[in-house]
Amino acid sequence: MYATAIVDGNVVRFKLSPALARAHRENRGKTMTEQGAVEFVEAKRRARALRRAKPYLESHS
Repeated sequence: MYATAIVDGNVVRFKLSPALARAHRENRGKTMTEQGAVEFVEAKRRARALRRAKPYLESHS
């Protein structure tokens, strides 16, 4: 599923992961504040970084 967002006045189109696409369908019609969106994206970014670093950290401990 593709989604669009307006970032700094530009329309940006991007592909959503299956989990985010499902969440998008479930939350259709609801809005999120800018601060809430930033917190959500940062939490996802941190979780992904930790998942990717975990094998490295386990092998070097």
